[in-house]
Amino acid sequence: MQPIPQTFTVRDLQRQYRSIIETAKKTQEAVVLINNSRPEAVLMDIGTYAQLATDDYVFDEDKTLKLLAQAKNSYRRGHAKVLRSWDELDR
Repeated sequence: MQPIPQTFTVRDLQRQYRSIIETAKKTQEAVVLINNSRPEAVLMDIGTYAQLATDDYVFDEDKTLKLLAQAKNSYRRGHAKVLRSWDELDR
């Protein structure tokens, strides 16, 4: 999953409907539709929707496992920092 989802304006959807649908199908990622500089809707292919509808945690689990792997690699390379409190996370 991409960190920042692809976005298109509602006008883009009106003018390039097929292209935006193909983008959602090809990437299997949600596409955010923007109207007046604000997110208004999400468009996704039917396979992604079906997976989301049947397993509420599929995206969270994948993201968490990737983040855990990154953290382990960082620790192994000696880039880990010992935190004394949760407040240090913002620094």
